[in-house]
Amino acid sequence: MSVLHIPEEEAVRDFSSVLSKVDDGYEVVIDRPSTSVTVRGSGMPRMRTVAEARAILEERERRGVLGVMDEEFSKDVRNFRERHPESLDPSKWA
Repeated sequence: MSVLHIPEEEAVRDFSSVLSKVDDGYEVVIDRPSTSVTVRGSGMPRMRTVAEARAILEERERRGVLGVMDEEFSKDVRNFRERHPESLDPSKWA
């Protein structure tokens, strides 16, 4: 889990952004003058739509970080398809 430090003023100004980072799997440390506060998520990132996942990959690519579909990804897809053999409705993908 990655740790992200944020000044208290920034956290107060845009707390929804802090929660979004927690949803993305970060452990957020809000730095205060006298102490720090750590915000952790449940340990499981929230489920994303395909459109959200694509947007994240595109944003990371703009920053020069390329997504890699490796053998683990292939296993995850295969595992998902075995657990969910029902037909998928493409109209709900976006």
